[in-house]
Amino acid sequence: MIIDTEHLTYNHVTFENPKKNSDFKNHSHNVYELLYFVKGDADYVIENRRYHLKKNDLVFIRPNLYHYIEILSNAEYERFNLSFTPFVIKSDLLKRIPKEIEVVNCPTDGIVQELFGRINYYSKNLSESEFSDVLTAILKELFYSLILTADKTLNIPLEISPLLTKILEYINENLLSLKSIKEISENFFVTEQYLHKIFKTQLKTTPKKYINAKRLMRAQKLIQRGKKPIDVYSLCGFETYVGFYKQYLATFGYSPSKEKLTDVK
Repeated sequence: MIIDTEHLTYNHVTFENPKKNSDFKNHSHNVYELLYFVKGDADYVIENRRYHLKKNDLVFIRPNLYHYIEILSNAEYERFNLSFTPFVIKSDLLKRIPKEIEVVNCPTDGIVQELFGRINYYSKNLSESEFSDVLTAILKELFYSLILTADKTLNIPLEISPLLTKILEYINENLLSLKSIKEISENFFVTEQYLHKIFKTQLKTTPKKYINAKRLMRAQKLIQRGKKPIDVYSLCGFETYVGFYKQYLATFGYSPSKEKLTDVK
């Protein structure tokens, strides 16, 4: 069963030939995401951190973090994936997860494996509305379990590149005021060509796409909280409303004026 609602999405997939599949895309978003890795040969990249996934790894991706999965071989791949907003799991609970926790290796026959076994069972035997209710309850139990045990089973990342780490820190600290890619290259004494190369090699994207994606996430949150799109685009670093509108539509599938308001901070 696939759940795809405004505040909760769920799917469970197996790919026999994952290298031929086009579902693995680099992206960022304003929701929380959980991936439970069952089997395969893959790395998971979150910003400047690369994790080699192991059986029973639980990946926790916070909002607005650039991430993607890289398939390393054609070994059969299986995973559970959920994304959700704080309407499903309250922010107070999510904030109790230490910031350093992103990938946790969960014991075989442990509680997390049991919980995803239950999720799989209920997905096959309940209606969509019933399953959504049960899934929400299991998610809460999963996060309480993570709070109690995660620090003992962390999957330690490899830093992609010390230079790229500094560049990403600079971009995120100056996200809304950056005027050009040239500004970044001059600040780090590298050419724009080299900057483009390191982004494409390490992050599978370009500096401009990385920056614009982050700006669009920021703009979306502001609009959801009641700001007018015509006031948001310049606040978030876009030069024209037309350019902002086109990128918003391409990214989210609807115009800025169609964004739904939310009280979630």
